[in-house]
Amino acid sequence: MDQQKIDILLCAKVWQPEPWVEGLSKSPYVNKVHVWPTEEDLSSVQALFVWKPMDEGVVESLPNLKWVSSLGAGVDHLVNDQQIPSDIPITRIVDPHLTRDMTNYCVMGVMMYQRSMDKHKENQETSTWDRLPYSNLKVGVLGLGELGGHCASTLATLGFEVSGFSRTPKEIEGVKCYAGDQMSEFLKPIDVLINLLPVTPQTESILDKNLFERLSDGTYLINVARGNHLVEDDLIEALDSGKLSGALLDVFRQEPLPSEHPFWKHPKIKITPHVASVTSPESALNLLQKNIARLIKGEELLHDIDRSAGY
Repeated sequence: MDQQKIDILLCAKVWQPEPWVEGLSKSPYVNKVHVWPTEEDLSSVQALFVWKPMDEGVVESLPNLKWVSSLGAGVDHLVNDQQIPSDIPITRIVDPHLTRDMTNYCVMGVMMYQRSMDKHKENQETSTWDRLPYSNLKVGVLGLGELGGHCASTLATLGFEVSGFSRTPKEIEGVKCYAGDQMSEFLKPIDVLINLLPVTPQTESILDKNLFERLSDGTYLINVARGNHLVEDDLIEALDSGKLSGALLDVFRQEPLPSEHPFWKHPKIKITPHVASVTSPESALNLLQKNIARLIKGEELLHDIDRSAGY
């Protein structure tokens, strides 16, 4: 085998592998793309591209593994995977299309809530002409990374009063930024809370009763980050008590969401099936190919994550 080429293992059973295999095979640095599960010899594989869930034993079959990449923006499924040695770099997809789509979904959610579209739909069904008032909203974005920062900035450009909270201080034009011990100060004045945090030991189950109680009565929740951020029983309690006015949920602790789950029939919850922003091979392959070339040349990989931070 040409020493300037590598083998890749694709482990993403939830997606059709053909577009990924075809695109990756176009790289001059790729010898072969294997697709898990396989009985082939994987001793030449140096790069593992994966989306959850990853089977046990995958990494054990890769004695020459040098790099693992998530096929999406999230990496919690890799950071918490004990199969991956601590010295193996993990990268994630940072894609302008992924970022744009996430922001567009959040803008849609905010505007649908602001303009009372649910009520307008009910009025249409009863032929009721009712010009419902609306006002500007104070929107809080929890998490100001690649996705959250873009979302907050876009909402501010659209004229919303926007604030944001992050682990470390940030500066975003048009956005009032909070950090560290300022969570309560950030939460109190907002009308809509958008969660775009990464999942870490510090952020898991952060959307709980304690947080909801620090919000103003009637706050609307949009969760597009991870289902593990949300304590589900606490959300239902907050909705039933009127503490929260409603919720738009795109992510869940168990996916697909079981048909018997109470979220499906709750009148104040809107559900979409993890489609706020979806990685497409066409947009992600460019970044993967750049990192393949960097691996071959011994250069630093793009969007390498900090395992200690969890993202």
